Amino acid sequence: MLKKLTLSVVALLVALVAAELLVRAAGAAPQVYLISKGRFRLAKNPKLGYEPAPLVYHGEAMSFYDYRGASNSLGFRDVEHAVAKPPGVYRILVLGDSVAMGLHVDDSEAIFPRVLERTLDQRGLKAEVINFAVSGYNTQQEVELLREKGLRYRPDLVLLAYTLSSREHIDGDILKTLLDEEQQQRTGVSAARVDASPYLMWSALYRLVRFRVLAGRRPPPADPQRYLEMVSGDTVAEYFGVLEDLSHRYGFAVLVAVIPRFVRTFAAYRFGGQHAFARALAEQHGFACVDLIGAFSHCRNAGSEPIELDNFHPSAYGHRCAAEALADVILERVKR
Repeated sequence: MLKKLTLSVVALLVALVAAELLVRAAGAAPQVYLISKGRFRLAKNPKLGYEPAPLVYHGEAMSFYDYRGASNSLGFRDVEHAVAKPPGVYRILVLGDSVAMGLHVDDSEAIFPRVLERTLDQRGLKAEVINFAVSGYNTQQEVELLREKGLRYRPDLVLLAYTLSSREHIDGDILKTLLDEEQQQRTGVSAARVDASPYLMWSALYRLVRFRVLAGRRPPPADPQRYLEMVSGDTVAEYFGVLEDLSHRYGFAVLVAVIPRFVRTFAAYRFGGQHAFARALAEQHGFACVDLIGAFSHCRNAGSEPIELDNFHPSAYGHRCAAEALADVILERVKR
């Protein structure tokens, strides 16, 4: 019986290999393509819309690339992190948009998540800071990303870098560009619509059976308008509630860092109401909150170099300023 079973298994494997080679030679299987542009690709989760793609880039054009150099294997501007938390380490996971990602800052070691980790270490707290920031993300996308990819890292603290564009969807047309590219495809299947292992997708025989023989299982292209609507609108209050629920279920603290617009003088600041909204919402959900406008104002007055690169993004000096202020709050209020 064992010999017959072995022969049957070998015969099946030979038949599958032969079928795979035949389908490949005939070109009968539909292609599965990845919709991507620069460092971004279309996501399966419509509430994310798009996600970062792993990439090493050293070119001149920066549109859709954000920075030069290598991302980590998840596509984030960060080093690699083991899923299992090292013993005795306080693990912080940063959610945010292009500010926390460090847009326009050339040195990846100069953006505040990396500086924060070094600062906490220098002050006696063995910390690991994991950066999950993605350009153009709003609060909904940030929390969905945490739920989909971040929770397995079991953070002790989730640091939400809240910018004043969080109640909108301003991504420089990243999502629209990806959706337009998918609509232009006339053959094949979008990988963003397929829920299957990439190892299975490598097999021409599998693609033939799933998308030709079982034609009804072929996923249609997304409706671009509906896809855009899924990440648009003011979802901050809703997703602060989702974040609170996740914090209770997975046992992490939350720190909301409110990042101001960089106006010429903070003495005539016009966005105070938006800061108050974020602070009140954080308090309502039991989150720690720090408004960084005070820290940035102090650093501007104390230093000779600019704290900002434009109205939205801090300079390397601004990132150091933010990291120092965040370290103070984490050590004095959150960690204790």
